[in-house]
Amino acid sequence: MKRILFVMTMIGTAACGGGQTSTTTNASPAATSAPKASDRTYLLERVDEAAVVQVYADGFRDLALKEKTLIWHLYQAAIAGRDIFYDQRYAFALDMRDTLEAIITHPAGVDAKTLEDITHYTKLFWINTGPFNNLTAQKFVPVSTPEAFAAAAHAAEKNGAEFPRRDGESLDQMLARLKPAFFDATFESTVTAKTPPAGKDIITASANNLYVGLSMKDLEGYHE
Repeated sequence: MKRILFVMTMIGTAACGGGQTSTTTNASPAATSAPKASDRTYLLERVDEAAVVQVYADGFRDLALKEKTLIWHLYQAAIAGRDIFYDQRYAFALDMRDTLEAIITHPAGVDAKTLEDITHYTKLFWINTGPFNNLTAQKFVPVSTPEAFAAAAHAAEKNGAEFPRRDGESLDQMLARLKPAFFDATFESTVTAKTPPAGKDIITASANNLYVGLSMKDLEGYHE
């Protein structure tokens, strides 16, 4: 089944800029006018079975400043909510994402094939909001080896990349902590385990980060 990730393009966003992922320019009125439908790009990229599609919000440029300001605040709230969802979906997800982004934004000296593999995995990670397929809820892992991944991280560190280390943690210790989350497909293999293995229940066998320390036994006799 094909999936579509929508990327919203709002025409005339200069009055409502902000955020790390936006770029503000002093474009002329002609430059901010909506392109003709025939000139527009919709399909930006395909990543495995997912399509990254751009859509256009033509009416944005005609909104009042107050309405544009509201949209900007909603945009900021969405960014915060995105990270909350990453964390709820998987306890390691934010550290994994920060590690991936540190590598692909500091690529000098990284083996070309390894960088290609890590970049591809990072795109899948973004699309699925973590290392679990949105449709199947099953974990997917990088093609690159743990050794190649570690070498890429060390190269990125030499280029000034910062990694999500805990207090007193070295880069190698951080990579060892995250290794099962990245590379072991059997470690916390599904977001929600509907058919848990023997000795576990649907809470303890699930990778989501919603009920840490709880089991179905804790819910016996519980009534809302």
